[in-house]
Amino acid sequence: MKSKGNWRSGFETVSNIRMFYRDWRPAGGESLPPVIALHGSLSQGAMWLDTAEKIGKVRFVCPDQRGYGKSEDPGRGDAAVDFAQDAIRLADALVISRYTVMGHSFAGSIALKVAAMDPDRVASVVLVDPTVRSTKGARGNLDLVRKRPYRFDNIEEALRFWKESEEGHWPASNLSRFVRYIMDIEGEGAACEMPFEMERLIRLREFQASAAGDYFPEKIAKKVKAPVLIFRGGVSNRLSSEGHKNLESGFSKKPKTVVCPKSGHFPPVQEPAIFNRALTRFLGGVS
Repeated sequence: MKSKGNWRSGFETVSNIRMFYRDWRPAGGESLPPVIALHGSLSQGAMWLDTAEKIGKVRFVCPDQRGYGKSEDPGRGDAAVDFAQDAIRLADALVISRYTVMGHSFAGSIALKVAAMDPDRVASVVLVDPTVRSTKGARGNLDLVRKRPYRFDNIEEALRFWKESEEGHWPASNLSRFVRYIMDIEGEGAACEMPFEMERLIRLREFQASAAGDYFPEKIAKKVKAPVLIFRGGVSNRLSSEGHKNLESGFSKKPKTVVCPKSGHFPPVQEPAIFNRALTRFLGGVS
């Protein structure tokens, strides 16, 4: 079978940190703006591997965001605007003149910030089950993360945790690949860890719960002019139907929405056929 493309990877210095990224290059070249794909707060850039390969014909740049995966943690700068500046500077470093920005979970706010800060280059925005929370909700999330396990004795234990703690339908093979992609695994049968230090996640959650927190996508939406596609997990605990309505109301032009009915917070993994088909169609209309 002819290859659809290939992966490259490397580091760029952005915002005074070394940022690691994966770069999917389509075999037929680039006819559409590339996608800068930003992972959620519980994963890293490798969460997009299957998505990029299945879509095939669009370039995907998938960074490990600050403090995640192989990228450095500066120990500060946890605002959505800080993460957004990193993404924009990565686009600068890779000489990308126009792009779609896609964000999962907390990175939905980051993607919208990117679009607001770099309007001349952002062709479109994709939000994947973005979190919509009040400051009170963010405080509750901080309490939860302090109880979350960070290290697992083996991959089987990690798989059980993901399946039991994350809502929605998880096809076994999809879950296995996803967990193996994003976790730090020491070897077959060995322990594995989340792709970040627990202190890093707690620091992020503390900022989100503070008065300075800027993770309110429904407010950032007012500044976004590019076309927007929203994916919502039909049984997601992070983006309720009410939260979705509040988010939609923030845009000057109503965004397109695709509901993945059996998905929780991870539609690209839980219902990839629906996700990839809708994303391919949307990206095909971007110029």
